[in-house]
Amino acid sequence: MKKKVLSAIKKYRLVSPGDVLIAAVSGGPDSMAMLHVLREILKEWGIKIHVAHFNHMFRGAESEEEASFVAKRAAQMGLDCTVETCDVPLYLKETGLSPEEGARTLRYDFLRRVAKSLNADAICTAHHANDQAETVLLHLLRGAGPEGLAAISPREGNLVRPMLEVSKEEILAYCAENNVEYRWDSSNNESIYTRNRIRLHLIPYLKQFNPRIVETLVRTADICRQENDLLQELARAAKDQIDMEAGSQQVSMSFAKIKLFHPALQRRLVRLVADEFTGRQGYLSFDHTEEVLRLKQGKVLSLPGPLYAGHTGRELVFSKKKLSFQMFKSVDPVPLSVPGITYLPTLGLEIEVKITPWPDPSFYKDRYSCAFKTDVLGQPLFVRNRARGDRFQPKGMPGEKKLKDFFIDEKIPSTERDRIPIILSGDKIIWVAGYRTVEGREVTSHDKQAVVILVKKYNGHK
Repeated sequence: MKKKVLSAIKKYRLVSPGDVLIAAVSGGPDSMAMLHVLREILKEWGIKIHVAHFNHMFRGAESEEEASFVAKRAAQMGLDCTVETCDVPLYLKETGLSPEEGARTLRYDFLRRVAKSLNADAICTAHHANDQAETVLLHLLRGAGPEGLAAISPREGNLVRPMLEVSKEEILAYCAENNVEYRWDSSNNESIYTRNRIRLHLIPYLKQFNPRIVETLVRTADICRQENDLLQELARAAKDQIDMEAGSQQVSMSFAKIKLFHPALQRRLVRLVADEFTGRQGYLSFDHTEEVLRLKQGKVLSLPGPLYAGHTGRELVFSKKKLSFQMFKSVDPVPLSVPGITYLPTLGLEIEVKITPWPDPSFYKDRYSCAFKTDVLGQPLFVRNRARGDRFQPKGMPGEKKLKDFFIDEKIPSTERDRIPIILSGDKIIWVAGYRTVEGREVTSHDKQAVVILVKKYNGHK
């Protein structure tokens, strides 16, 4: 067993010389064997081990005795120990969480607090090969892909598991051979928990078909973990190709570009973006991911959190605020009447063009009124909404800029960009109405005439 643990530590780089380790010790055979073997194999590494025990108060006097036992054994080994007692049953009653989920949440919160207070390098837990096999089966029964079947990882951040390649039988044999005293958790024999039923009934049954089922499932988890890592690398690389724009309240990406990838990468892309945006790993379930990918143009999906997903026609949007938008399809260039009024019910606008002597005392410039040099009439005037590849030279800037980058700099929500009228002279943008004109096309005090363009809300009448 010592060789297996040391091999895992080196293979996965779980511990380095001089580290401060938090050993999560329940008092059972697994954690007591881990504590004993870590002291034995890391003597020459200059490692400092601090024992941490979390009393869940599930089993009354039995829980109290376990806490005292761990503290006493740590002292006998010359190790510092932190014990915390928490009324987990009360917490479960208040939160509605299952005993397994609630206890795990509070236990890991405790371990992280102890690690932070001691500036520890790693938290060691005693998960072993049988735990790995049980987790694979548990995830398989619930439905899982490579990510779920990868089960327990040897390292997650500063959480390390040096015993994952050691079986329960090897742990019990080690305890017997080295006189390692431990306490037995009576709840491990209760069949009310799914994991216990897998341990007590399903795995023994499967051994009839494969006596080495635990080893086989551990190997399956290792294969799935490596393949999952590869798929995640591919997903991260693909994320750079989907024109993603992220803010604190909203993130958007090209729906069309997502759909170019294999369905397996589409799912991972959506989940990766959701995880990064919410800061929570595994935020979207498989069913929610499929619903997001099936979103139709103009539809909004309410997700847990709350989080909202919407399909603008061009983009997939995740938002922390409720999405409410009217979708617009791309509008082909519409010729503007010069002079005259052009009605655009699709964009909800009407645009008036006037040719007037300049300066015109009656003209009032605002976001939706602008006066241009008459040379813009050298080619027909058009209006449309944005199109892929649009570029223009915003007034006051020395060079051209992508319209998309301009929208980003102006912090215009992606859900609003299709609404914005783009005024063109021929095929050249002269005005992003409501925001910026192109350099050198607005009228000056030296001009005698001007082309005045007024953008108004469409009132439904012609």
